[in-house]
Amino acid sequence: MEDAPRTNRTGLAAGIIGAALLLTLVAIIFDLGPFSDDELSAAEFLAQGDEICAEAHEEFLVVQGSAPRTASEAEAQVEALIELASDERDGIEELNEPESLNQAVGDYLDEREGGIGVLEEGLAAARDGDSDAYEAAQAKLASQQEKRQETAQDVGFNKCSEPLVSGEELKRQAVPPGEG
Repeated sequence: MEDAPRTNRTGLAAGIIGAALLLTLVAIIFDLGPFSDDELSAAEFLAQGDEICAEAHEEFLVVQGSAPRTASEAEAQVEALIELASDERDGIEELNEPESLNQAVGDYLDEREGGIGVLEEGLAAARDGDSDAYEAAQAKLASQQEKRQETAQDVGFNKCSEPLVSGEELKRQAVPPGEG
């Protein structure tokens, strides 16, 4: 009597495990099921965003603790500020804001991106040793601070884009070189 063909249990088990892994990978890639990013409530989003901004604010204060005396010090300081501002922006972008805040958050992130662009202008000037262009970029950044703060407040943030200096000092800093 001939034995009936045996099922290859190892192959079957490997196939099931492979299919499960494939389904898990698809769920992760497309944010499905338990891997989906749940939308935060407005209160959760604002609290987490303000926490990100408060931490960045403290780091900005440390970096700007003393005025640069040389072009290389200015370059290093602006590089650090760009990194901090980019990390802050990225942290807020990674939060899953409620749909009701999409437009306001988008506007705020656009303003943050604009500020980063001005920092990059200042960095280029520092690298070129062009103190006038560096000071002009600093003035431009200061002159845009109020708009960044307004868009942050439109979202509902309390800490994001909060000025590091008084209003009077900010107005003084916003004056381009040669116009003061």
